[in-house]
Amino acid sequence: MTYSEEDIASNSMNLLSATSTWILVRHQWLMSKMRSILTGELCPPLQHLYQFDAIKVDHSKLPDNLGQSFSTIKQRLESVWAQTVKIHHPSSGLSVFDQLNLFQVQAHQFMHESKELNQQLWRDFTMRDPLTGTLTRLTLKSCLSQELTRSKRHQQDCAIALIDQDKFKYINDEWGHQIGDEVLVKTAQLIQQNLRAGDKLFRYGGDEWLILMPNTSRKKANLILKRIQKATAEYSHQANARIQFNNTFSFGIAECAQYDNVHNWIDAADQLLYKAKKRALPQPEINAIKDTRKSR
Repeated sequence: MTYSEEDIASNSMNLLSATSTWILVRHQWLMSKMRSILTGELCPPLQHLYQFDAIKVDHSKLPDNLGQSFSTIKQRLESVWAQTVKIHHPSSGLSVFDQLNLFQVQAHQFMHESKELNQQLWRDFTMRDPLTGTLTRLTLKSCLSQELTRSKRHQQDCAIALIDQDKFKYINDEWGHQIGDEVLVKTAQLIQQNLRAGDKLFRYGGDEWLILMPNTSRKKANLILKRIQKATAEYSHQANARIQFNNTFSFGIAECAQYDNVHNWIDAADQLLYKAKKRALPQPEINAIKDTRKSR
């Protein structure tokens, strides 16, 4: 199911806030527990702490990749917390100092691990495009800079492909932005399914994508893009109950060898993309539309 970017952004922030709250109240409980060891006063009951139970990921209007990321981090946090508190019962034969020392070790471990897991969740939610699950431009420049440096140092090929979906505005104008979003989501899936383990897919903006292909010549990258282009062109999108349509894309490929910086490298791919777009058919969606109504 495809959700609006507004819904995704709002619900992402709700889950991030819920996770931070869950961690914070446990940090506070750990502080209270240490104080109770020293003073003998009662510590707040564990069962009264804020829980994740009320959060239903399936109802959160999030794409699968973000929902799965949250579920995985949630399970790991709960597991770490269970390990932290499972032995915290009145100790026998231990001095107050030993009790406190033992507890501090476990409390420190929880605080450290929960901080890392929370940071990982924030990275997953902010470094990934909420609609399609692809990487965003937040990490694009650093990834390309690292690969540019590595490729030149080891004298290895490396290519990028800049992709633009053909006549995407027509899809939005004809059938609405929800259908357009569904096309973007499916296109991202089709591209990702045809990439190799080391390749990276970025949502460059709107209906534009950028693929980073390490250890890849322009000739090999062209073969990969032709395969992806064929897969996306053959896929039938559903506009409504009666109409299906196909969507194509144009691309430009540039190797890194002759460029000294990321800006020039991307600009070269963009110039080739522009030429490819000019060669695209005037209205590819029109002749690809199929009315699936039965003849009367």
